Amino acid sequence: MKRETLTLVLVYFAGIMERADESLLPGVYKEVGEALHVDPTALGTLTLFRSIVQTCCYPLAAYLSSRHNRAHVIALGAFLWATATFLVAISTTFFQVLTS
Repeated sequence: MKRETLTLVLVYFAGIMERADESLLPGVYKEVGEALHVDPTALGTLTLFRSIVQTCCYPLAAYLSSRHNRAHVIALGAFLWATATFLVAISTTFFQVLTS
């Protein structure tokens, strides 16, 4: 497989996973709210902060991918995403989830 094709496949795969991640939280608001002892407004704030961080990272990723190997940039993004997901998984309070 050529490098360009591999990069394209990785980008599409990341996009699919991103959409799945975005649609997951609204589907489990009740359970997550009960576990963290927060109301839907706080969970909406969590979604807002996730969107803000994502919006800030897009220009950075675009800049890095134009200057460096795109596969490495994608790998770095996937590693950071996995780390954040792990931190959310072990969080016990809403503040921990919010900072993760």
